[in-house]
Amino acid sequence: MAEPDLEVLAELAVSRQFSRQAAIFWERKEAQGFYLLVTGLVKLVKSSPDGKEYIIRLVQPGETFGEAVVFAESPYPATAIALEDCQTLFFPGKAFLQYLAASPALARNMLATLSRLLYHLTKQLEDVSLKEVSARLARYLLERCTETHGRVAPGLAFELPTTKTHLAAYLGTISETLSRTLARFKSLGAIEVEKGKITINDPQLLQNMAQGSKS
Repeated sequence: MAEPDLEVLAELAVSRQFSRQAAIFWERKEAQGFYLLVTGLVKLVKSSPDGKEYIIRLVQPGETFGEAVVFAESPYPATAIALEDCQTLFFPGKAFLQYLAASPALARNMLATLSRLLYHLTKQLEDVSLKEVSARLARYLLERCTETHGRVAPGLAFELPTTKTHLAAYLGTISETLSRTLARFKSLGAIEVEKGKITINDPQLLQNMAQGSKS
């Protein structure tokens, strides 16, 4: 991003802190702008009429969320909850759009960000609809390793960013099934598990598992 864009965005940004379990915004509420997560962890969730929670995204530091509604001028499509104490930067929608019209480079960057998000959500929908829990978990572990180290290789380790309960909800399963699947991966020699830390032992085996489809 060019220095002039950074300077303007720094002027637009409003620092906001949220304590653990605080709601950052609610589903169907009018969208005033979008957020950049600086520190912490955020879940974007939708709830069914019977109260069941579906995590559609886990937001990591450095990622934006809520940005799509700024362009669509629609209410927030999900609820954002802080899973840890969070520091964010809030960008007011109207002011951001006004500047975006004058910066083609920033507009291209935003388009690329939204395209990556759409790809991610499409893959997630594909996994939940067509693949078993083992395939979903294998792909998630490969992605986390790549995000942490830029590659996947034997001996590389990373921390799971959240609890098994939240991760299970994100993968469309329950924590008991997630624990059994992790134990199975360990018994097969694909990974090592120690207090939320995952070490990759056999990347190819995980790749093969990630390709699995529902029978």
